[in-house]
Amino acid sequence: MFDPRIYRAALLPAIAALAVVMFSFQPIPNPLPPPVATPTFDGSEAARTARSIVSLAPDRTPGSEGDRAVADLVEERFTGIEGGQVSTQTFDSSFDGEDVTLENVILTLPGISDRTILVVAARDAPEGTGATTSASATSTLLGLADDVGRSRRNKTMIFASTDGGGDGTEGVEELIGALPQPENVEAAFVVTQPGVPEPKAPFVIGAGSGPDSPSAQLVQTARDIATAKFAERDPAPGPWVGLSRLAFPGGLGEQVALRRAGIEALGISAHGERPVPAAEAGPEAISSETLDASGATMLELLLTLDHTDEPIDGGPDEYIRIGDNLVPGWTLSLLAVALLLAPLLTAGDTWLREHRNDWRVRKTLFWAGERVLIPFAALLLTYVLGFVGLIPDPAFPYDPALHAPGAAGPVAFAALAGAVAIAVLLVRPMRTPLDAEPQTLAAAAGLLTGLSVLCVWLINPYLALLLAPTAHVWLLAARAAGPPSAVVLGIAGLVSLVPALLAFATWADQLGLGLSAPWHLLLMIADHEIGFLLGLFWCGVIGGLIAVVSSAGGIARSLPPIGPRGSIRGAGSHAGPGALGARPPAVRRRD
Repeated sequence: MFDPRIYRAALLPAIAALAVVMFSFQPIPNPLPPPVATPTFDGSEAARTARSIVSLAPDRTPGSEGDRAVADLVEERFTGIEGGQVSTQTFDSSFDGEDVTLENVILTLPGISDRTILVVAARDAPEGTGATTSASATSTLLGLADDVGRSRRNKTMIFASTDGGGDGTEGVEELIGALPQPENVEAAFVVTQPGVPEPKAPFVIGAGSGPDSPSAQLVQTARDIATAKFAERDPAPGPWVGLSRLAFPGGLGEQVALRRAGIEALGISAHGERPVPAAEAGPEAISSETLDASGATMLELLLTLDHTDEPIDGGPDEYIRIGDNLVPGWTLSLLAVALLLAPLLTAGDTWLREHRNDWRVRKTLFWAGERVLIPFAALLLTYVLGFVGLIPDPAFPYDPALHAPGAAGPVAFAALAGAVAIAVLLVRPMRTPLDAEPQTLAAAAGLLTGLSVLCVWLINPYLALLLAPTAHVWLLAARAAGPPSAVVLGIAGLVSLVPALLAFATWADQLGLGLSAPWHLLLMIADHEIGFLLGLFWCGVIGGLIAVVSSAGGIARSLPPIGPRGSIRGAGSHAGPGALGARPPAVRRRD
């Protein structure tokens, strides 16, 4: 059995870490002060421009003639803005299996300062007319450039009409590489789907591709402005949603590429994070009222930053929000690693004590490691299916609607199930060594699970916090009364995964993935958005839980057979010579 004293003592750092979390609350920074006056954004004119774009080029697939025609229109409008510097950027790409040439159109409006504000809007539409999405975003970009171009500027403004943004972020990535001084970009904003008929919160999108958070002050400023312009509250995500998005840091939108490059970026959307379906984005759905609210939000946000002399208060690099306070991410990271100390130290102590008694115990580590091969078979097959093309590997972030499971989804999951079944037949997970005690097997499984979660912590401490319960499951199998049944241990293992599974479901709900969420998880693995090491450590966690369950199967083999009572005689079984193990003296033979 394990030593409960070590376990209780090792829990003290977790209690201290929890106290640190409770006393680390920080107030949310105040929003930036608004400008003295803000020009009025003309939503009706933006709606007419969006309809003319659709009329000019109903087909604006990346690299198409319609896409180039709208690029020429944007360049012409940019050229007419006094004091602006217009440039274009062409680059090679592919769309729908064909090589295409894409083009970014960039307008730079110099200011007194080199500090720069970047505004981005995608121009292409990979499916449908994109009237309420890319066409409306382009018209909003043109209207903002006209309004800002007529006013006095303190900071440099860059307006970019990007290509290849309808399904991916190629245009923005090329734009970032062409910026002369990207370190001077104080903030960047992406205009997305501003012409939908029915606005829907959230209006401010700060998701990236890593476990980091956008500037709390910038987000608060943008939310206050959006709430006033849309006349609808833009609620901040609660603590659970915030933790889930840090644990599963996958977002949609071109701000993901900007944040990945280290630029403070937000998306301003009139319809949440998930793109509007192409069937609902026709020209008849364009709303001038929504365009007016979207454009006014962007315009006031730009002028607010332009008239702010002080640097933006970024707050903690990572945080979750509880009420009107922020909890710094480093405190949650500290809590996660503190919760792992007790099961890891106890498992190490239990295993080493057994190893000192019998050096053959070392093979239990290999026995536990074999169980990793079961989920690892599915991980390797995912990469193989991605290589052969059964699982597509679109560049992340992509539009989920353009990569639905279709017929490939059931085939892929059936193949993964087959790989797991074959691995189970080869590994035989319920097989245990004949000469190993159950607590020894459980300790080896606990070491595997705990070390795997610790490795996850090195990559994403928030995911490790959700996985911390899995490191404690092995204690049930190493109790003094003996392990419970394999069914009970299996249920305990599944319950320990509930926090991580609920966080994944929350992330999927935020992106509107529904039942297709597991399919998109496969796509993120095939695209290496979820790295190989993180996938490998997940296999270690699952393999460790399988080993905990199978350790219950060794209980019958670990006990010596019970023979007839009194069949073994020794000290205390009788009185007389030899009772203490000594040989009785020889009796001299009489002659």
